[in-house]
Amino acid sequence: MEEERRGIGKTLVVLAVIIIVVLLLLLPPTQDMLKNLFVDPFSPQYPEQVQMTVTRTVTLDANGGHVTKYTIDVPVAEDTTAGSVKLQDVSAPQVSPSYDELWDNGTYDTMVWTGTDLYGTVTVTVTQDVTQTLYQWDLDENNVLGLTDIPNAIRTAYLGDEWNIIVSDPAITSLSEQIVGDETNVYLIARAIYDWMISNVDYPSVIVSGEPKNSTTTLNDRVGDCDDQSMLFCALVRAAGVPAWLQLGAIYDPDSGTMGGHGWVQMYMPTEDGGEYVTIDIVNEDFLVWMPNLFCEYTDNGNASSLKSYYSTISIYYDPAQPKPEYSEGWTVTDYQESEEMVTLDAIVATREEL
Repeated sequence: MEEERRGIGKTLVVLAVIIIVVLLLLLPPTQDMLKNLFVDPFSPQYPEQVQMTVTRTVTLDANGGHVTKYTIDVPVAEDTTAGSVKLQDVSAPQVSPSYDELWDNGTYDTMVWTGTDLYGTVTVTVTQDVTQTLYQWDLDENNVLGLTDIPNAIRTAYLGDEWNIIVSDPAITSLSEQIVGDETNVYLIARAIYDWMISNVDYPSVIVSGEPKNSTTTLNDRVGDCDDQSMLFCALVRAAGVPAWLQLGAIYDPDSGTMGGHGWVQMYMPTEDGGEYVTIDIVNEDFLVWMPNLFCEYTDNGNASSLKSYYSTISIYYDPAQPKPEYSEGWTVTDYQESEEMVTLDAIVATREEL
């Protein structure tokens, strides 16, 4: 009998221990600890914050000929925020040589250099200290509202055709309707079109410089680089009634130490507390995430000529009987520091099956 009681006592102790362990496992702090131990080490991790010194360089070489007149213009990069979080914090630009004019384009300024009778080389540099903070928007179909909740001012600026963002093409409107159906929730519309593009549009094996393709051409090709795909995304969501526009600048690769031109999407998602301006980087598959290696130089203001002019940093007049001038531009990062805090973006977005 004594042994039987001891056996029952041991069983009760084991059960109590099991219950305590189960309860501990259900506690959020324990789950976070286990996640850090067993999940995060095997998931991609990114710095919470990055500090960079970014230099934009534009060079014009007469190449042995005669440039009779030239104009170089570079936008002034601005701070970017999400609520109270400053995603991009930029210092005042240090320029060499000093610019000749500062154009006020309404929503942004442009530094302008002009010259005449160039026989040699002119180089313009714009250097800024930049702090970028990784940010993930906590939005889904439950806290994002519908099409009728989008402010009229944003609709007016970003719903129609805009240069290479061609919305009115029947192929664009038909595909948008096919993907979206009668859905009115802004999050679900954006997510459906994003998913379609991830599955149906490829990144090119060879990058062609120059102006981006228009949205119709990218749709027909089913191939496009960052700004090609961003313009197609904008066209498809605009056709569904959702304003979306481009952000342009550069992206830094810390592994290779190189920085190259890049384009992605910004759009408005209405919410009960006023709405959010979110970013979507299609080619890098970052949905509602601002990555800390981005550098935003220009945000589309809805003006077609303004968007087109971003791709024409320089205008040149020269004697065609002499050698053609050469022109180059690019970005370099002369200082790069990551914060010690690292972030794992597990479940950046829910899969379509989870919606």
